[in-house]
Amino acid sequence: MFRQLDKTVRAHQLYLRNNPVYLKALDLLRALFISIWAETESLTIQVTETQLTWYGVSVHEQPEKASDSLPWTLFKDGLRELTLSSGFEEEELEALLDIIPRVRKAQDHEDDLLTLLWEQEFSKLSYRYVDSLSDPGLPIDAAAEPGRWPREPGHVLLDPKDAIADAQAETGTEGTVEELSHTTSGIVKIDDFDSTLYFLDTKEIDYLRGETEREYAVDLRRKVVNALVDLLEQQSDLKVREEVAGHLDVLTLHLLTARRFANLAHLLRELAIALERTRDLQPEIRNRLALLPDRLSEPQALSQLLEAMEEATPLPPQEELAELFGQLRPSALGTVFSWLRQSRNAKLRPLLEAAADRLAQSHTTELVRLISSNDPGVVMEAVKRAGSLKAAVAVPALARVLGAADPEFRIAAVTALVEVGTPSAMQALEKALDDVERDVRVNAVKALAQRAYKPALARVSQLVKAKHIRDIDRTERISLFELFGAICGDAGVPYLDELLNGKGGLFGRREASEVRACAAIALGRAGTEIAQDALQRAMGEKDIIVRSAVTRALKAGAA
Repeated sequence: MFRQLDKTVRAHQLYLRNNPVYLKALDLLRALFISIWAETESLTIQVTETQLTWYGVSVHEQPEKASDSLPWTLFKDGLRELTLSSGFEEEELEALLDIIPRVRKAQDHEDDLLTLLWEQEFSKLSYRYVDSLSDPGLPIDAAAEPGRWPREPGHVLLDPKDAIADAQAETGTEGTVEELSHTTSGIVKIDDFDSTLYFLDTKEIDYLRGETEREYAVDLRRKVVNALVDLLEQQSDLKVREEVAGHLDVLTLHLLTARRFANLAHLLRELAIALERTRDLQPEIRNRLALLPDRLSEPQALSQLLEAMEEATPLPPQEELAELFGQLRPSALGTVFSWLRQSRNAKLRPLLEAAADRLAQSHTTELVRLISSNDPGVVMEAVKRAGSLKAAVAVPALARVLGAADPEFRIAAVTALVEVGTPSAMQALEKALDDVERDVRVNAVKALAQRAYKPALARVSQLVKAKHIRDIDRTERISLFELFGAICGDAGVPYLDELLNGKGGLFGRREASEVRACAAIALGRAGTEIAQDALQRAMGEKDIIVRSAVTRALKAGAA
């Protein structure tokens, strides 16, 4: 039976559980156990370095103390007696077949045989052992109780009753066990130990609790990432690095699925450092790993990720998402812009805004390209970012948006050009003065007036002196005159003076009150001495609209 057990252990090491060779060996071993149980209900075997004996008779011998020797495998870890009972072969046999190969190839820091046997909690298998720190050659004591072995010379016996009896014989005293146990030195009593769950003091319990919490708080995923990156740097073998690259691919997908965004950001960041630091990395591995952040930034992958975040309840911590967005590539900017227009998640939007600002600021070339995108939402966000970043390189693209069909885009482009504020941006704004949409024209006029852009004087003079100036919207007319007054200087005052103070006669016609009031506003914006004189001459005006405009203009000029 033991020879067959040895053969079955080898088959267990060589073949899978469903292999016919292994199954045949296992069936034969079980049959041999059954034949033994026909004679006895249990089998107690003593273990030595080279033999397994039964009632002093060697039943299995292997003279060499080798790793594949069954007696030596059991003996070296302290096992001295093994008892197998009827029924062991049904379920517990295969557990023993698992343990023996593990023990044979175990390293010093791994579990030994006794630990593995203890973990299984066998019911049909029992054993006795000696402490591996004591003399491994201690003989078996046939009279000892299970689990108890003789001590080395000079050691006190473990049984308090035996020790007390010895003490009585030596001293000639009598007494109960309880009385003598207090007076006899070296006696161990079970009562000296609190066997309850709470035998530790408060400090020890707090320490264990703190260590347990610290252990469970360790981020194992981050450790796995660090281990893989370390392997990538330290192992130069191509096959090893290919395997590591495959694991990093799988881990990336796992972290995305599990929404471990901080871990994913850590992976991408550490990988970038490793790629820069590892000089001997094979080109194919370098290219493969360098594409991980780019693949994450692709529209399809990033859209799925943002969609999951949009619907997530609750959303992962903002610092984790911010760390992840910090690893995105420029190609992600368009997708982020698109989601900014459609996102309704109040917690996600600030993160998208921050990511869009960071990417746009770092990659203005991509920002300019997106201004010409076919996606209206992307175009609008790109135009806004170009203005807020004062991106001078975006002026030509913004000028093209002034010709868009949608007035909303043209107004956004005007606002962005004003924020950019460069001479080329102001020049592009002149195009908006002729826009068909009133709001676009008003925004352009106000922007040019705010900047006092004098190169636009020629075009503004044409608009102010045109006949249709009297028919346009009042707000737009006031804005045009304010712009004209701000940039015309003394050269434009005579025309404005004529509009304000022109005398009507039999054949003359004075301008309408609204136009005269606009001229007064323009003179106030001009602010020169002759402009102030023109306003003073209009102080006696009877028309309330004109007189109010003149008063406000004089105050503005005095200020």
